[in-house]
Amino acid sequence: MIIKKRTFPRDIEQLQAIERRLHDNHPQLPKVKEHLKTRLSGHKGELALNFPLSYLPDHYHIFHHLRLYDGTHYFQIDCLILTDQCILIVEAKNIGGELFYNQRFNFLSRTWDEGPQTFSDPVLQVRRHRKQLQQWLHIKSFPDIPIYCLVANSHPGTSINTDDPSLDIVIRTEALPEKVVEIDHNHTGERLSQTLTELISKEILESDLPNDYDYIKELSINDSDIKKGVFCTGCHRLGMVWDYGKWKCYGCGHKDKEAHHPALRDFCLLYGPKITNKSLREFLLIESPTIAQGILKKVCLRYEGTKKSRVYFLRY
Repeated sequence: MIIKKRTFPRDIEQLQAIERRLHDNHPQLPKVKEHLKTRLSGHKGELALNFPLSYLPDHYHIFHHLRLYDGTHYFQIDCLILTDQCILIVEAKNIGGELFYNQRFNFLSRTWDEGPQTFSDPVLQVRRHRKQLQQWLHIKSFPDIPIYCLVANSHPGTSINTDDPSLDIVIRTEALPEKVVEIDHNHTGERLSQTLTELISKEILESDLPNDYDYIKELSINDSDIKKGVFCTGCHRLGMVWDYGKWKCYGCGHKDKEAHHPALRDFCLLYGPKITNKSLREFLLIESPTIAQGILKKVCLRYEGTKKSRVYFLRY
């Protein structure tokens, strides 16, 4: 049973908005593209968990993409599975090529078409998350519960090797349900009561704290680096103009009354939900405060302040 569903990551949406809006010659654009490529690949690996996990019994509690606090650090878990015997943490990967898990020096190397590459060790990472989850359980006054780790790689064009013959937590994603059931059945400890299982599930959901990413700040991107305006919903060219109650593209002739919604979602992703009449006009490239006011009334949940000091909150 899926307790927390997977949603499309907000940080990827923010990177996509930056990629759309950053000027073509900006020095940070290649870094944005590379980071976006990495995050999309990781998300693909997480999505690949969905089908294998559908084979698990319904009494297993499944949580996707958690971010918890251990009292000192935040930590993210791609997938957590709570059974009446134990907890399993799954680190999802989507890495192709010939992979070698070096457990002596804790790194992952890959031989691929692009040449040899080195990555941080997913095994070390997921074991650290196990310790942090143990600490989280302690903080929440739950009893010690056995926690197992798995690293699941979904890329079809990969082979896996290691210098540690005893390393059995690295698997192919398609083998996940059988591995989870095997670990659960091999555990001979005391079973968790249904009440305790429900309490842990409830606390996990309440403690999940999504990360508030700010790539604009992290990448030192200025407001002048961002392309303003409304993208055409027909030809995707930037530069629609508000013309008698609708947006018009003078490139292809397409008209759309609602074309400002994607643009304002970009604004929300880049700068946050707070917006003023002036900042909306500057971002959408419209001159009339009255037209801006009409748009704000339709796209905002609420506002604070009066007259010129009024701040609106976008609902995207």
